[in-house]
Amino acid sequence: MSTTPLPILMPQIPGQRWSCHTCGRCCYDLVGHLSAEERARIDRQDWRGELGIEPYVRLGRSTVLNKHADGACVFLDRETNLCRIHARFGEQAKPLACRIYPFTVRPVPQGWRVALRFDCPSAAGSRGEALAKHRPFLGELVGALPHLAWREDVPRLTGSDRLSEVQTQRLTERLLRMLDARDEPLTWVLRRAAEVATTLAEARLDRVGVERFDELSELLFSATPGGSRTKASVSPRARAMLRQLVYAFAAHATIHELRAGFVRRFGLRFRHLRDAGRFRRGRGDVPATHGSPSGVAFDQVDAVRAADDPDDAERIEDLARRYLTGRVASRSVFGAGHYDWPVVDGLLALWASAAAWGFLARHRAAAQGRAAITYDDAFEALRILDRSATRSPVLGTRTERMRLRYLARTGALPGLVEAYALVT
Repeated sequence: MSTTPLPILMPQIPGQRWSCHTCGRCCYDLVGHLSAEERARIDRQDWRGELGIEPYVRLGRSTVLNKHADGACVFLDRETNLCRIHARFGEQAKPLACRIYPFTVRPVPQGWRVALRFDCPSAAGSRGEALAKHRPFLGELVGALPHLAWREDVPRLTGSDRLSEVQTQRLTERLLRMLDARDEPLTWVLRRAAEVATTLAEARLDRVGVERFDELSELLFSATPGGSRTKASVSPRARAMLRQLVYAFAAHATIHELRAGFVRRFGLRFRHLRDAGRFRRGRGDVPATHGSPSGVAFDQVDAVRAADDPDDAERIEDLARRYLTGRVASRSVFGAGHYDWPVVDGLLALWASAAAWGFLARHRAAAQGRAAITYDDAFEALRILDRSATRSPVLGTRTERMRLRYLARTGALPGLVEAYALVT
């Protein structure tokens, strides 16, 4: 019996393009999970003798492509930046995790919901073909996926009460309209968005109920944008919590560290606890993290200004609007696309991540002796941020939700968004 393929629900991101430019960065950053069939295929291809190293290893309950000590996939040909499997056996012989990157897919009642990862340089740089051109290829790939039970694609409001599909669409459209408000500076758009999320967090949504949430959100989103233009103050404690969030995004362990023996893993755990404490205190030098150098003091980071070069600012604003629009349009903000978080917690997390992005960009600028953020700083900082966003288990913990709720309860989130703005 034939079945009709499910639709590919591609996010609508104005101006967004992508094609692979064989930069090889995904061969370092991606953890390539393998199915039993893919392991068997690699075994049949008989790579062990040629590579001189195991082609794949166990990682917890999963099997993943092996990596060299510097993080490169063992199948990466460093001279050509091409995959050895691809070169010898063709693109279709590569593991699905590699073929589908930088897209991610998840089954929903309406089809396959697609999101785009901005840790890919070509995605962040919007280089290549329009996203719609990739729909047939994604349709071919999802046809090879094992049967996956779909999950509700609408977020919880409180408890077990969920928004309807219509309400979720309306909320998404309101967020997208706000992000597309080109007559307002980006920083004020994000501050206003953080104010809306904070107000929703303070509301007794259990009393408002699902039926009236639509009315409340429409009222808040239709209010005069920007609010007060007075710069908000930010308490030391709020900054400390933001730095803890930054560390959650930037901390990284290699597969070899995760597979190490007890003593080494204990040392890794101790190092993470030590570095997390240093981020919380915010004194002395910023600890080195994956993709971010050390040797920069916390006060140097805070002294870096938002981008003030007109060309840099314009390019950063385009990058930020594309990224945030992609997160919203793919529903990677709340619900099944974001740790199954309720709608308000997901919105708080999104706008807090904008502030964390600003910190990471300032860190890179300070490390290179610059007084203001450049486009390259924002570009590389986003790659660090989005490597973890919606994927790192740490960012989906109860601890992170409690931290965001504290920032909402104290009204600190809009001030943090402004204090760590990417552009003036």
